[in-house]
Parts: sequence; structure tokens; C-alpha cells
Amino acid sequence: MPVFLNSFSSDKEIITLALCYSSRAFLFSPIITLGLAFEKIFQSIGNMKVSMFSMICGCIVNIILDPMMIFGIGFFPAMGIAGAAYATGIGQCVTLLVYLLFYMFCHIPIKINRKYLKPDIAIIKKSYSIGISATLNLALPSLLISILNGILANFSEKYVLVLGVYYKLQTFIYLTANGIIQGIRPLIGYNFGAKEYGRVKKIYHTALIMNFIIMSIGTILSWLIPEKLIGLFTDNTETITIGTTALHIISFGFIISAVSITCSGALEGLGKGYQSLFISLLRYLLIIVPAAYLLSNFIGVNQIWYAFCLTEFITACFAIIIYELSIT
Repeated sequence: MPVFLNSFSSDKEIITLALCYSSRAFLFSPIITLGLAFEKIFQSIGNMKVSMFSMICGCIVNIILDPMMIFGIGFFPAMGIAGAAYATGIGQCVTLLVYLLFYMFCHIPIKINRKYLKPDIAIIKKSYSIGISATLNLALPSLLISILNGILANFSEKYVLVLGVYYKLQTFIYLTANGIIQGIRPLIGYNFGAKEYGRVKKIYHTALIMNFIIMSIGTILSWLIPEKLIGLFTDNTETITIGTTALHIISFGFIISAVSITCSGALEGLGKGYQSLFISLLRYLLIIVPAAYLLSNFIGVNQIWYAFCLTEFITACFAIIIYELSIT
């Protein structure tokens, strides 16, 4: 663990704090894993309200316990960063507890039974084919940020800061879109299994329209109030100017990105994990990294932002082709 953390920072104090937090947070890994399993069980039957309610309960407990355990409020001793880790873990325990209560006292069509716990090679293979692809989909954005930070650090730390600010801002937009994708996966999956192909197309097109609307809102905000958005994270005039330019350029790709996001999510719902992974590889690695390097080094650092919208347009074309081929 210390060697791993050294690759991110050489500050001994930061490494010590990270070790203190992670060593305690990892104790709750089994709880988190069980919570995720029940989350997906309820999502698979279309009961998203239970998942939302359970997560809200855990988050509220986490928020309440954080200051109490960090600073020693009430009967809690002051534990600092360790208290933050314990508060997060307790919040995860509450989430799992709520899931278990719903599972035990509410009627759901899926029940865990010992006779179904026998290893099935076909099911395991299918699960990993989708699961590994989904895992890599989550890891690719972090890899992209690391690579782009390396490219931008050669020019100025302000560009690195702008990139970090952008990814914090775009999280609000893309998390909303990903919420829709979470909802359509089970719907597409069991309608496709029931050979209701007309419903599958309707669900896909409805999600696509909804994501178009979300991305349109993101584009409009990026053009109307970019200075205020960047100003939420910094008051440096030069950084705000660079960030405004970045938002203006990158936002050209927001609306078209709805295509690749929706196609990727629909493909996972259809059990086409590898196809979904390929779309993500195009978005987060194969196109944007070479484009960012070439544009920044041979045209100018400000041109690196065009790599984002260029990538979205190219990826959208591939995504449509891959999706259409997968459902025929």
C-alpha cells in the first residue's frame, strides 16, 4: 500500500493520512460488496426506489457521524481522519441493513437460496464478460485524467487545475445521464430476453432523448455562466479565463456524447460487455489521448480542448454502428 500511494504523492503527511483512512475503510469491504449485490438485485427487478432510499439512509448517517467522529462531538472521541473512515463504513452498514429489511419484509421475485449457490461455469463466464468490461469502463476516466495531467503539466499547472475543475463540473452532468443508464439496463435486459424488441428500441430511444436534454442543459450552462462555474473552485483570473475557453470548446461535444453513453449502457443491458468496453476505450483512450497530444504539442496547448469534442463525434459514429450490428 505505501508503495502504491507513493506513485501519487511524495508528501509523507498525505501518505500517512491516506494509510490511516484506507486501512480502516477497507475493513468494511465485505459490507460494501454485499450492499452492492443487493443494490443490483433491486435494480434488476426495476425497483430503483429501494436502492435510492437505502443509499440516502447510508449517506445521511455518514454525514451526521462525520463531524461527530472527526472532532469528538457528543460521546465520540476525536479520531480525525480515522473517524471519517469509520463514519463512512458505518454508513455503508446502514445501507446494507436497509436493503436486508426490504429483502426480508417485502415481496420480490428474486430470493437467495442455497440450492442456487452452486457454481455454474456458463453463468460465471457471462458475469465476468460483462463485469470486467463494466469495471474497466469505470477505471478508464481515471486513467485518462492521469494521462492528460501529464500532458498539461508540461505547459502550466493552471491547465492541470482547469482539467480538474472541468471533471468536477462534468460529473454533475454525466452522473445524471448515468442514472438514466442505470435505469434502462434491467429494462432492456428483460425485454430483450422476452423477445420484446419493439420495447427495447422504445426504451433505447427514450433514454437517448432524455440524455440529449441533459447534455443540452450542460451545453447551455457552459456558454451562459462559464465564469461562475469555474469560479466555484478558484478565484484566479487567469485560471478562470483558461477554464472558460475550455468549457466553451469541450461543451461542443456534450450533446453528441449522449449517443455513445446511451449505446454503451444499452449494450451492457443486452449482455454485450465487450462492445460497450470498446466504445469506452474509444472515448477515454484510443482517440482522445493521441488527439490531445498532437493538438497540444503541434498547434498549441489551448487546442487540447478540441480533443474532447472531436473524440465525442468520432465515438458517436462508431457507437451507432456497433449498437445496430449488435441488435440485428
